[in-house]
Amino acid sequence: MTVYGRVLEKFGRTSAGYFFATRVAPVLDPPLLRLTGGRFSSVYPLPVMLLTTIGAKSGLRRVLPLVYVAEGDSLLLIASNYGRPGHPAWYRNLTVNPTVEVLAGARSGTYRAAVVTDPSERDAAWHKALEVYAGYGDYEIRAAHRTIPIVRLTRTP
Repeated sequence: MTVYGRVLEKFGRTSAGYFFATRVAPVLDPPLLRLTGGRFSSVYPLPVMLLTTIGAKSGLRRVLPLVYVAEGDSLLLIASNYGRPGHPAWYRNLTVNPTVEVLAGARSGTYRAAVVTDPSERDAAWHKALEVYAGYGDYEIRAAHRTIPIVRLTRTP
C-alpha cells in the first residue's frame, strides 16, 4: 500500500473520516464515478463502484457508491453499514432483487448477487476485505450483535 493509501485508511478510521464516508463521499462519488466511467472516487485508490439496485419495497432504482473487493471475475460487497445495528438497505434490495448494475471501470456491467453463506468461503472473503480496508474490522466490533453479510456479485452474460 502506498503512503497515500495508508494515510487515507488511517483517516477513514477516525471520527472525521467516518463523517466524510457517511455524509460527504455519498454525495461526491456518484457524479465523480459517472464522469470517470467508474474509475475514480473521492477515496481513490480504494476500489469504489456505483451500484444500482431495485428497491425491495418500492421497486425503484437505487444508486449508491460502495467499496468493493475484486476476487477473480467476481466482486465482493461487505454489508457492514459502518457497524450500525441493522443491515444496509442495499443489502435488503439485493436479497429481493439480485440482478444489479455496476459502474466500476473495466468491471462495469450486469451482475447477479448472492450472499456468501459457506463459513470457510466467508472467512476467506472477510480476510480479503480487511486487506482492502482494515476499517471493516472496526465495523465488525461495532456490529458485534450481528454477523456482517458478504455478498458476491457474479457477472451475467
